[in-house]
Amino acid sequence: MISIKKYFFLFVFVFFSAISFAQEGTRNTETPGKTVSGKICLVPFEPKLYMSEIDKKINEQTKWNWETIRENFRYQLDVQLKLKLKSTHSVLSFYADSAKMSKDLDYVYNSTGLSYDPVGKPTEAKTESKTKTGISNGQIAVEQNSDKKFMNTKLTNVEVLSYLNKKYSSEYFVFINQLDIKNDMNSYDINTDTYQREITVHYSILDITGKTINAGIATSRFSSKENNPKKIVSLCFSPIATYIAAKYTAIVNPKPAPQKN
Repeated sequence: MISIKKYFFLFVFVFFSAISFAQEGTRNTETPGKTVSGKICLVPFEPKLYMSEIDKKINEQTKWNWETIRENFRYQLDVQLKLKLKSTHSVLSFYADSAKMSKDLDYVYNSTGLSYDPVGKPTEAKTESKTKTGISNGQIAVEQNSDKKFMNTKLTNVEVLSYLNKKYSSEYFVFINQLDIKNDMNSYDINTDTYQREITVHYSILDITGKTINAGIATSRFSSKENNPKKIVSLCFSPIATYIAAKYTAIVNPKPAPQKN
């Protein structure tokens, strides 16, 4: 009898530990508990899906043109995601010195489309909209607005995933769909002559069958005084990547419950 109670409470602990990862601002469609033997494939956003209001300020400090700024942020986001995910599984990045991989990335882009979907669950569409205010200095802030929408990956050719699986042993796919960097002028502080900027990453996580297991947005904020790309990446991309990686591991590789003595 004692043994049965012990395993019952262990099951309850595991269940609620997995649930605690899920927050508003994402869409979970798969039950936690999957095991992974293959690689995680990172798909960077298409260059045309970079929306920024701060490139002029960055250019004034770095003298980089807008293409260099865009490619730096595109690459660094991939680097941060790989860093956060590789502790659990091998990660495939298309940022490699390989013409074949470049062609494969074009194949992925030609096999996918995007749709502008609600972040919240459909059943929450009539609830009062609420937004968790972003925190400055790079701390993560997840949007909690039932009316919020995001760019979501839609496969137009599901065979592309089988192709990547056979060629690279990829089992799960993290698509970065869009990167937005905006100025929040409503946060202007007259005392410091500064305002907040917000970085928003739209993402989708698919399994080998093409099923979306998690999708949504992750945001982070930083001061308008910061125009150094390296510092912006450190302040904002790192916590955003940590958040997306946590969404992946919560579904695919949940932490086991601690054993009781």
